[in-house]
Amino acid sequence: MLKFIKKHMFGILFVLLFIIFRLPDLGNDTFNTDVWKWKARSYDFGTGVFTWDPEKTIQKYHPGVTLMWLGTAAIKAYNFYSGYYPAENSVSMIFQLHFVQKLFVVITIAVTLGFSLFVLKKLFGARKALLVLALLSLEPFYIALTREFHLEGLMSTFMLASFLWLYYYTLESGKKKRLIISAVFAGLAFLTKTSALFMFPYAGLILLIEGRKNIVNTLPKIGIWLLVFLATFVAVWPAMWAFPGQALAALYRGVSEIGIEREHAQFYFGKLVEDPGFFYYFVVLGLRSSYLLILGLIGTALFWKKIFNEGHRKFLLYSLLFVGFYFVQLIIPTKKLDRYILPNLMMLSMVTSFFWIWLIEKVKGRSFLKFIPLIAVAAVPAFYLHPDYLSYYNPMFGGLKKGINILEPKWLIGEREVINFFEKKMIEDGTEPIYGDTSLEKVLNGADPQDALTVAFQEKYYTQIHPFFRVIGGYAVIEDLTPFAVKTKYFVYPVWDDISTEEKRFGLKYIDSIYLRGVEVYKVYERTSL
Repeated sequence: MLKFIKKHMFGILFVLLFIIFRLPDLGNDTFNTDVWKWKARSYDFGTGVFTWDPEKTIQKYHPGVTLMWLGTAAIKAYNFYSGYYPAENSVSMIFQLHFVQKLFVVITIAVTLGFSLFVLKKLFGARKALLVLALLSLEPFYIALTREFHLEGLMSTFMLASFLWLYYYTLESGKKKRLIISAVFAGLAFLTKTSALFMFPYAGLILLIEGRKNIVNTLPKIGIWLLVFLATFVAVWPAMWAFPGQALAALYRGVSEIGIEREHAQFYFGKLVEDPGFFYYFVVLGLRSSYLLILGLIGTALFWKKIFNEGHRKFLLYSLLFVGFYFVQLIIPTKKLDRYILPNLMMLSMVTSFFWIWLIEKVKGRSFLKFIPLIAVAAVPAFYLHPDYLSYYNPMFGGLKKGINILEPKWLIGEREVINFFEKKMIEDGTEPIYGDTSLEKVLNGADPQDALTVAFQEKYYTQIHPFFRVIGGYAVIEDLTPFAVKTKYFVYPVWDDISTEEKRFGLKYIDSIYLRGVEVYKVYERTSL
């Protein structure tokens, strides 16, 4: 063990630093739209595993298997540590389990990046490898999505590792272990989300390019990659052991019906659209990328011949092939969401990091110290945004103020500002907090429902904010539920989707706005009459 630690100390330190950097407020920052579904699926998945009912491990067409394994493991770890069963759903338990489940995701991502660091170190040296992954790890959108109990951060990181190990294999085709590791990571990515099936045709293309002079010898290599990919897929998903047809049918439905045929309405440039169109992901790239990435893209386009010597130009070519073909995959379906771009954002961050490294290497000074300002510049947004990383919009294109009216925040932003606003409102109104397990139904059907703080949100935001209200002794309410809404005092609407004028059940009076970093993001209304 000591020999292993000594040999891989560089990678181990990186993994530990990555985890430590994401620990502050982890579990107390956000609950994404789908988190309750994935938590419930993890319980069902775990039941299927431990009671040997493999059919229960088919929970979603994505299929989300790696996330559910992590969610199940986190539940077991939490039970062992706390001695309590999380399903009791006390407020403290909700946040504690949320932290543990997120931590398991962060650790998995960190270890996968450790495997990526190993390859980058072999290709470019330790210093460049560390700088490349440091800049990638500090991308605000990547930070945001790797702090969530969700699919994108996991899938994208697995895909990056698969790409790097595949490229590493092309440098020495006799090293079959590299090809196998690439296929394992691709299998894990596909087990996370069906979008990662992209890695199969991509790996086949790269291997065909490498073996174009002898296709016959290339086919067995593709066969090995595919065999390991499928073996990983089958071995890690219990449903494939007993109900392969049912599991594959669920995946097919997800790709054909949900992913391609169905739209996903969202606000885009201030209008509600079903399909934001061809240029959507280019807009997303501009708004969700850091200024270092955007400026680095320009620099790489201008100086790529100087940045990448002849020995490394194949790396640039294969990276750009990944980006180009993945953009095609993103653009074809009508269902488009900003977080789907993460694999490409990671690849572009990796490529553009070499521009900044090349540029700073021209500065005279001690080799390592001169890179500190680069890391500092990359880290400033992370510290400034903490813990609300999903509220990041590139300042080069108008930042938060313009960004929310171009790309609707699909996941709630400004949770702390909302809670702080209503904590003050409770003091102003003289409202006493109600703690414990008292239900909303009991509160609203009591003799004086105005004694409790009740705030209504659209359903998609309610699912993300209601635990925070219980912490302060208040209650969030779904504004569409009329029996609750008619007894709710305050209503909150985002500025990009303020439907207060459509309210016909009772009167609403605007009383104030909630601001995030000086930008108005929510309007607060008070119910005045029935």
